[in-house]
Amino acid sequence: MPMTLKASDLKAAAEQLADIDPSLSDVLARYGPPPLWKRPATFSTLVHVLLEQQVSLVSAMATFKRLKAVCEGRVTASRVTNLGTDALREIGFTRQKARYATALAADVEAGRFQVGTLRHLPDDEAMSQITGCLGFGVWSANVFLLLALARPDVLPLGDLALVKGMNELDGGNYENVDALLLRAEMWRPYRAVATRMIWQLYLTNRNRLAEMPS
Repeated sequence: MPMTLKASDLKAAAEQLADIDPSLSDVLARYGPPPLWKRPATFSTLVHVLLEQQVSLVSAMATFKRLKAVCEGRVTASRVTNLGTDALREIGFTRQKARYATALAADVEAGRFQVGTLRHLPDDEAMSQITGCLGFGVWSANVFLLLALARPDVLPLGDLALVKGMNELDGGNYENVDALLLRAEMWRPYRAVATRMIWQLYLTNRNRLAEMPS
């Protein structure tokens, strides 16, 4: 079974990172261990991650709450299928995201994609399963592994808050993926914990820490 992070692991992992990275040591000293921000490993969370692509957390959450309301509190594949793309667009989905959500629902209902099996797969296999779904790229897969599967060494490449937060961490320019990967290499095997610490820094700097949905 792949390793998953628990809330009790965060303090020790953050302290280990602080011992090897002075910039993260400063974050830990100022803000303490980062939140776990754990989400359920479900179809519902995958749809939520889909909504978060290239929009603000607040905007995505608003649309997700409307979806949850029309699904009577439970976002399932069958309920999204029954809604269809037109109804999804009426509650705020873009045309593309409505198409992606209904395609995901169809894959789940047909058994082509099984969310429940992801927790048992190594990171690379879980990534491959998710990116095989229409509209789900590397960023979406990484975010699901980090937040829903609580994998300890995931780095969400393409995440704007991570890139900007790393710049605020030490003044470097990390828009180039190679530069970001090189900077993050020292954080193994806890790159996901370092990411949480950087998100914590980024959101706190903007008084937006409460925006991050659990």
